[in-house]
Amino acid sequence: MSTVRLRRLQADYEKMQDYVNRHPRLQLIQAEGTPPERYQLEYRIRSLRQTDDDLAMVKSHMVEIALPLSYPRMPPQCRMLTPIFHPNIAPHAICIGDHWSPGEPLWSIVARIGEMIAYQSYNTKSPLNGEAARWVDQHLDELPLDPVSMMPDDPGAPAVAAAMATAPGPSSAPSWAMPPAPPPVMPGREPPPSLPSSAMPAASPAAGAEERRFACPSCGAIARWRPEVAGKQLRCPRCKTVFRCPL
Repeated sequence: MSTVRLRRLQADYEKMQDYVNRHPRLQLIQAEGTPPERYQLEYRIRSLRQTDDDLAMVKSHMVEIALPLSYPRMPPQCRMLTPIFHPNIAPHAICIGDHWSPGEPLWSIVARIGEMIAYQSYNTKSPLNGEAARWVDQHLDELPLDPVSMMPDDPGAPAVAAAMATAPGPSSAPSWAMPPAPPPVMPGREPPPSLPSSAMPAASPAAGAEERRFACPSCGAIARWRPEVAGKQLRCPRCKTVFRCPL
């Protein structure tokens, strides 16, 4: 194994440990290798699971991330170890390649997978699960299913109150400023059991709060933000770049 690859794997592992240790909704179950090349993580995030024709709300999900020999030139291989109902997740793969670059740290990929599980991020134009994509198109006003923030500055807080001012592209929906939604219901089916109020995340700030605008430093998309998120790390829902909100 090359020295460059060893350094990258070690750096990824150290940053991954720090990120997971600071995020109350994540747990590192297993890390194989020295330094690790395969990870298993638990996400405690509300999402959907399909059993036969029924959808149920589930709060725990297991993910495996394997780093191939060609990493970081090629993206990690990510798959679910537990079933999930999502347009861009199939039993064999989690689709992260559209926005991946060799410079992206592993913790950022872990964060993006969390945003997908929470239905803060999805692509209904080229889905791995067509039925889930159709469900999303019919239930946009109920998303995300969990507004938890995956950003490292304040991982336990709900998604911060910023939103893209331009229309979202086909690859994702805005992951900011989404209020919590009631559990979704498939047409003609009974709703899944409601979560207790103590398990529900806090609501986003009031929509009437003062907003300012700035451009994403990577793709130039215009974003809106409220004063209370100044200085926090945000993720652009268009290009997925993580950056700090200006003061």
